Amino acid sequence: MAQFTIRELLDATGGTLYAPSDFGDPIVEGLTIDTRTLTPGMGYVAIRGGTFDGHRFIPNAMEKGAVLSISDTDVPYPHIRVKNTVLAYQNCAKLHRERFDLPVVCITGSVGKTTTKEMVKAVLETTLRTHATVGNLNNQTGVPTTVLAIDETHEVSVMELGTNHFGEIDAIARVAEPTICLFTNIGEAHIEFFGSREGIFRGKTEMLNHMRPGGRIIANGDDDLLRTIPNAITYGLSEGVDVRAVELSEYGLDGLSFTAELFGKRLPVTLHVAGKHMVQNALAALTVAHLLNVPDGAALAALSAFQPGAGRSDILRTDRFTVIDGSYNCNPTSMEAALDVLKTAKGRKVCIFGDMLELGENATAFHARIGAYAKKCGVDRMLTVGTLAKNAAFDPSDAYDTVDALLSALPSLLCDGDTVLVKASFGMHLKAVVDAIKAL
Repeated sequence: MAQFTIRELLDATGGTLYAPSDFGDPIVEGLTIDTRTLTPGMGYVAIRGGTFDGHRFIPNAMEKGAVLSISDTDVPYPHIRVKNTVLAYQNCAKLHRERFDLPVVCITGSVGKTTTKEMVKAVLETTLRTHATVGNLNNQTGVPTTVLAIDETHEVSVMELGTNHFGEIDAIARVAEPTICLFTNIGEAHIEFFGSREGIFRGKTEMLNHMRPGGRIIANGDDDLLRTIPNAITYGLSEGVDVRAVELSEYGLDGLSFTAELFGKRLPVTLHVAGKHMVQNALAALTVAHLLNVPDGAALAALSAFQPGAGRSDILRTDRFTVIDGSYNCNPTSMEAALDVLKTAKGRKVCIFGDMLELGENATAFHARIGAYAKKCGVDRMLTVGTLAKNAAFDPSDAYDTVDALLSALPSLLCDGDTVLVKASFGMHLKAVVDAIKAL
């Protein structure tokens, strides 16, 4: 638990305390931005968002036993008033981070952040007491929440950093203070706000501004932009990278194997997850394991046992269908990787594809590209959901405006033995389609 004195909170936030004369000098037993997680003795930070205002919940926080709140306006309870509560929350988390000298692995990129984070966590926790981002708490408030959960029992932390605008990685990397900066790739995700892949590269590499002295950089050497980062340990399948996969064998949806060449060693790697892109994730995890002295055998065993999280191209088998569930998120790079997995399946191949969001003025072209790639991959039927995804449909009659419209027709669209890929941006809610297929 991240404990703070009132003086520490005032110094970190630059705020002003408003409290009764008998308030005293209590210890604040941690901070939260969510009253559902608040326990007596904590402090509550009121965050304003696009559709919510955390200040509305200050009375509830006090009823639940909060010592005080941190707010940007005066309230009739003990509080520290600040100009910007998000920045105040980040500054408190940064103060907590500075109490620890443990290695912190920060991971960013357009695709594969969460899967790589989970692989890195899996190999490290075989040997080290490992703290890691829960879910995808990777944004302006998620990273501070993650940092505040570090305690004296942890020997290493693994954090995911996400962004869709310039300056965001800079802000959260300042809090996390990475000792290892890991970059997965530079794709087109969030290109609407960055303008180009080069813009995305600049946004992601803001992380380097806050790497602690003596830190290490790990970058995907198969990526044309990432391999230009100076002094990086590169990984991938290309010649000339520092950590390379060779002798690759793929077994369809059952996984793959390869030999990892790293730092003079050759390690046999078996993954029970499908997709060539998983090789790069595994190489990144092995590189981190090497830097942090995890035994090779332990790391290899962890990778062999690894399974992706729900909605992240995990494979579900029912009595009638095989489902590749990619419903959690989607962008052009990850969609093409998922189609590469689908093409290895036996029998009829069906893709249920929903809109990819935040792609800017070229969104129509990106979706049409996916349709062309699906044909190249041998997809037998392309069902689409949304106004953008319809540009990928093989047949206009297979384009549905809404999830509900697709769900109504779904029983007549699938056949026993189909392998079905379901993938879209999270905001399209295609998890409902996965659930419906499982129920058929």
